[in-house]
Amino acid sequence: MKLSPAFLAYKLSSAFSVLAPENLPLSGTLELPVLYQTGSAATAHRVFLCTEEQIGSLSSLPEESSSLFLLCTEELPEELPAPVSIAVKSSVSAVFSFLQELFWTYDSWQKELMQARLDGKSIQHLLNLSLPVFAHPLMVVGMDFSIIAAASEEPSFFPEKVFGSLDATRPLLLSLTESSEYASVRDLDGWFRFPDHVTGLGSLCVNITQHGQSAYRLLLLDTKKDLSDSEGFLLEFLAEMIHHAFLHNVMQKTSPAQSLHTVLLRALDDRMADYIAVSQALDALGWHSRHTYCCLYLQLSDMDQKNLTANSVCAYLENILTGCSAFPHGGGIVAFFNLTLSDFSMTDLMERMVHFVEDSSLNAGFSRCMNGHMNLRRQYIQAKIALQFGTRKYPDKRMHPFNDISFDYILDQATKKLPGYMLCHERLLFLQEHDDSSGSDYMRTLRCYLDNHCNVVQTARELFIHRSTLLYRLEKIKEILESDLSSPDEILYLMLSFRFIDLENEEENRSGSSQPEKAQIKPTAIPARTSVGKCTNRYSLENAIRQARISAAAPSFLCITKIETAAANEAAEWT
Repeated sequence: MKLSPAFLAYKLSSAFSVLAPENLPLSGTLELPVLYQTGSAATAHRVFLCTEEQIGSLSSLPEESSSLFLLCTEELPEELPAPVSIAVKSSVSAVFSFLQELFWTYDSWQKELMQARLDGKSIQHLLNLSLPVFAHPLMVVGMDFSIIAAASEEPSFFPEKVFGSLDATRPLLLSLTESSEYASVRDLDGWFRFPDHVTGLGSLCVNITQHGQSAYRLLLLDTKKDLSDSEGFLLEFLAEMIHHAFLHNVMQKTSPAQSLHTVLLRALDDRMADYIAVSQALDALGWHSRHTYCCLYLQLSDMDQKNLTANSVCAYLENILTGCSAFPHGGGIVAFFNLTLSDFSMTDLMERMVHFVEDSSLNAGFSRCMNGHMNLRRQYIQAKIALQFGTRKYPDKRMHPFNDISFDYILDQATKKLPGYMLCHERLLFLQEHDDSSGSDYMRTLRCYLDNHCNVVQTARELFIHRSTLLYRLEKIKEILESDLSSPDEILYLMLSFRFIDLENEEENRSGSSQPEKAQIKPTAIPARTSVGKCTNRYSLENAIRQARISAAAPSFLCITKIETAAANEAAEWT
């Protein structure tokens, strides 16, 4: 394997006293070392070891930039004589043995990697082979921060410190997606350094492309604060091997979690799926038919979609919540929760998810809890419906349980083929017409009466009218409706009709224009404690006209009696 001049200087400095410039080439161009023979020609791309006695002959050689001359001396010079690139305080034999061992080590590593690729070994295997060479933790991550493979001398290193999926590392991932420094290196070619002030741990990195775009990243983590840029070309070679592995779909063996994802995806996507086979597969994975499940559907934020962080969100949910299986699906994320296997209640789960979606700037719909496997797809549909209707009705909220929007969904389904005004109780339209023509307030009265569970006292109090006035209005309403309002079905129908009217008015307000072919139904909302009783001028005028009509139609000898009776009744009502 060809090594770089900078890398040779870096390695020699670990065993000897070395004098070398800081600007040595970083590319791997040099082959096995040889002892320089006085008077011989310099061969390209070789490392020549020479002594102080040979300096004179070296100065007369033509400059050969592709070769490297290494001076072995008892005392380091103050300046490097031309064309020497590196001076080492040691004997020729000691330096030669060191370089031979160094080249042999990296030649062996190169051969092992290439053989592993021919044998179709996994990416994890490639990292395991490379760990002794670099002596620093290695990782391959997706651009969504999902960990593809990792190798470290400390097995617990990655979940605890870097790119894990625990509560402590979620803020790190969010900060990376918003980091301008992270965005600036997203599509870089070749190796680069990523600073430690962003992640808490510096690293050498190489982006791995697929279809012309950065899809993965190889990281060499600077845990000992001693990484050298001279190792960049080695990392590039390893990245090339990993790239070939990706091209041939060489991944780690399928994990139980991935198997669970596959089965659940089949249940969601394949309507013709054999649910008996799906149920058996879930049973084999420990998700039994007697268990209780619920489903969460997450709508990804613009930032998550831009940075492809779906897999990291899934990994986070699965790591912090026992009995969770989360995976990208349909432009969002589906998470199924096995409450039987988990160590939390539905209430605890809801609380944790509310905090999670708010902190992550996501939106989510939540299904009901159900037992068994046959309802998994239905729960998924429930969660999506909850998100759709909840976002529309409660735009300020981020978590939308299906129970909160189920009635709105019923109304929406009912008006799919016919508009709301055509589904209303027909006599209710007549009642609206009566209000429009006569100036009565029967629609508002009926609605308040129904909203108060047909309680006369509460309705009169809310409308701020006398009980007898309400009873009179109800009789008129019953007359127009041609109903005694005693049937539970009819009461339900009337209440639904009012909701249909509300939907029509909301739609009309959103569109900003009325639709002439529709019935103009606009019930007035009940104002807060506004007097519409006997203290108004309208009531006094109407009462006087009514008394005059009675007097005109009655015999004269009854007029005094009628007036006295009316006055007595009026006084009784006020007392």
